[in-house]
Amino acid sequence: MSPRFRLSAVPRARRARRDAAKGRVMSARAEAGAAARRAEDKNAELQGRMIEPAPSDAAAFVAAMAARRALAGELALRRQQAEEASRRVTASVDTWSAASQRRRMVEKLAERHQAAARKAELDADQRTVDDLSPGSRTAGGKDGR
Repeated sequence: MSPRFRLSAVPRARRARRDAAKGRVMSARAEAGAAARRAEDKNAELQGRMIEPAPSDAAAFVAAMAARRALAGELALRRQQAEEASRRVTASVDTWSAASQRRRMVEKLAERHQAAARKAELDADQRTVDDLSPGSRTAGGKDGR
């Protein structure tokens, strides 16, 4: 009977952490995609507001420029939000990767433990066979003269 692996609960916990990190990655990616779409929508709105008022209407020109400036400010804000969301995705992917590496490390320990236990069992079986076989070697005539 082999000794049990003392870290048997750790892989489950690491797997749960990895799955939680994966969920955060998916959430961050969705948020980044939404932020990028909002930035693109604002950009399209800004492009759609490219109006050229008549040169004689100064008030209309100033109003159009003020509206464009406001939209440009909103566009800059949306782009900044999209970049921030992208950075969060990168950070969450790094967290997910680290969690996966930690999980794999414990899995490798478990695999080594199982391999050592199998080897110990095979060695014990071999010793048992070796203990039983000396009588049969001499009976077979190899060592008997």
